[in-house]
Amino acid sequence: MSDEPTRRPAAPAAPRKRELEQAPQLVRKAAGVLMVGALFPWLSSISTGGELPWGHWFGAIVLTLLAGGILMESAKHRAGLKANGLVKSIDESHPMASLIAALACFLAAIVVCFMGESVWTGGNAYGEMTRFIEAGTDPGAIPDSARDTFRFRAVMEMGTLFLAVATLAHVLAYEYGGKFNPIFPLMFIGPAVAGVLQALGAFSLMGRQPLVPLGIIGSLIVAAGGFMAMYTMFVSMKEAKVQGEIKAAAMREERKRQRAARREKSQG
Repeated sequence: MSDEPTRRPAAPAAPRKRELEQAPQLVRKAAGVLMVGALFPWLSSISTGGELPWGHWFGAIVLTLLAGGILMESAKHRAGLKANGLVKSIDESHPMASLIAALACFLAAIVVCFMGESVWTGGNAYGEMTRFIEAGTDPGAIPDSARDTFRFRAVMEMGTLFLAVATLAHVLAYEYGGKFNPIFPLMFIGPAVAGVLQALGAFSLMGRQPLVPLGIIGSLIVAAGGFMAMYTMFVSMKEAKVQGEIKAAAMREERKRQRAARREKSQG
């Protein structure tokens, strides 16, 4: 029997974490702020006058967060970090499997949004909504003139939340060797504009509807996250300009060195 000690398999190398530049750091902060704002019913709470189908709204929120969780765990697994076992198995089955699973959860959230509705049957001289009816209670009680005020706004809310969580997953992947896609901060323009417009329109309804303050708070937070990401684009362009100037200066110095070397060679 050999006296040589049993060799243990080498431990896997620790994942290499890069130092984030200013732009990705700002994008991550903006995505975090946007996520907080998107967890408010910042559109539907005002459009429905507070008569939300809360079960459908919460169900859609859970499914959207699940989609974001799949993207985050997939990014961890690809980076060599400890990840959820189920997502790890999905990720290893096919390169696109986790993305497909996340999109499936998000589409399920959209379906849940369209399953719920809050409609109104008229308004007074001030344009206030006077009567809301939950769908499914009594179809005969809902007149043809009734207008749905929940579905599309809830879809926009879920889209904003999904953008936030997908951006967080993207920055995590970039932190561990992935490529940074500038399209993510560009997509924050929509929430920035929508948040400002929604907040401005909601202030005129203060005191008339119960959930207006909730909608205003969410709208302002969403707008803040959007503008933070837009500022990131400015920072990115500024950094690109500085890097371009450094590269151009280095090329000029290299050409000077080459000309000086040729002169010395010709004189020698």
